[in-house]
Amino acid sequence: MSVLDEWTSRAPRGASAAYSPGTSQNDVVLRAVSDARDVDDFDMRHLRYFLTVVRAGTVSAAAQELRISQPSLSQQIRRLEQRVGAALFIRSSRGVELTTGGRAFLTEIQGIPSQLRSAIAAVAPAPRIWPVGVCGGVPADVLTEVHLGLVGPPPKGAKADRDTVAKLRMRSVNTTDQGELLRHGEIAFGIVRLPIETPDLVRAVVWDEPLGVVMAREHPLAHRTEPSWDDLSRQRLLWYEDGCARGFADSVPAHLARLGWNSMLHPVDQDQHALFMHALQTSVDLVALRPRRAVLQDPHLVWRPLPTSRPPRERLAVTAVVGTRSARLLQQVADERGWKFFAQ
Repeated sequence: MSVLDEWTSRAPRGASAAYSPGTSQNDVVLRAVSDARDVDDFDMRHLRYFLTVVRAGTVSAAAQELRISQPSLSQQIRRLEQRVGAALFIRSSRGVELTTGGRAFLTEIQGIPSQLRSAIAAVAPAPRIWPVGVCGGVPADVLTEVHLGLVGPPPKGAKADRDTVAKLRMRSVNTTDQGELLRHGEIAFGIVRLPIETPDLVRAVVWDEPLGVVMAREHPLAHRTEPSWDDLSRQRLLWYEDGCARGFADSVPAHLARLGWNSMLHPVDQDQHALFMHALQTSVDLVALRPRRAVLQDPHLVWRPLPTSRPPRERLAVTAVVGTRSARLLQQVADERGWKFFAQ
């Protein structure tokens, strides 16, 4: 008996109902074998290249994101078009846009990476290392809470087998890029600031704190226990560079404007703490926003509440792709630790 025959004989009754009438499990697998033979020379990375160019809008931006040269990416896209037998993009000085064929191709293939990842996850053992993307400025106690939730406390005693203990491998990834890395399986979880606009992600909030004004200890307003809106109107706000933490970076200034503070923004790379500190310590008209707990232990900074009972809040959440093993684990951990969980 072949593997196919054995699998067909063990299939539950009614399992073929998901397919067209008269189609048996045997027919479905044989058709899949034929389809796979037709696309033997396709490479998954070409699909990733195609999807990245679609998302980025230009070949140069996609090449930078993929960390390959622009000529090399252009060549790979041309090879994909040759294999498909049709142009997928219309090139112009402003970037690229999909042809009619390109849109049809996108519709059919955009689910393939997640389907393949789900198939692998269904049979693979639980990973020993979970890669995690972390946005800038996340307090250490948040990382500790995430670690304790996802993998538990470190083993006690010298006899613990380190090779069998799950670990988190955290690295800095800005919120904007995390969705793409999650969808491609390059990270299992992301730690982001809400709100985010990325679809198909579950979220578990692990930190929800009101924002307050942060300034250098030498700042002229540092002696005020609660700066007024008039005081703050003369201050610039140290804020996120364009494209970083887009939902959060747009919503907080809008919230402040409704409260009466139309702040002039001073963009700085928030992933670089040294740049953040340097900017605050060298400017007398510059303040930042942080939760109190995030800066409480820093002797160089002073935290003051905003003059309102409705301050904007910082919410940090762990995210994972809907339907994955990571998402199922995240929901289980959220239930156990009381994290507020959102299905999407």
